[in-house]
Amino acid sequence: MYSLLTTLDKVVNDTIVHRGEFLDIVVRRMNLNKTKLAEKAGYDRTTYYFHIKQPNLDFRILKAYGDKMPYNFAKDFPEMLNEFPETYFPIDTFEGMRKDRDFWRDEYGRVLKENKVLREEIEVLKAEIKSLSSKRK
Repeated sequence: MYSLLTTLDKVVNDTIVHRGEFLDIVVRRMNLNKTKLAEKAGYDRTTYYFHIKQPNLDFRILKAYGDKMPYNFAKDFPEMLNEFPETYFPIDTFEGMRKDRDFWRDEYGRVLKENKVLREEIEVLKAEIKSLSSKRK
């Protein structure tokens, strides 16, 4: 993923960041065609201009653009990691690695519990089948 963190870190660290303007800065620095980018992200050109005027641009929209640029806005807005399942982001930071580990640990635990419940249901169904089979005879 391309990152402008080194060139934009002063903007991020010194002020409250206008997400729409930040998107526009990244697009300009990458010298991307705004119309083509907007279309790739599922928007039209006029919507792009509407988006860059929004100070609290929704992270889903920011991610849609980032996926098509490619640019990982989660590096500049770590709070994006809270908005999406961890597997949506590359594991390129310690925080991303930790979140990915925690996600899969929790997912494994959930699947184990679900498996246990299903095995118990199977045993109950086997007992019912056996009971019904003996009643038929």
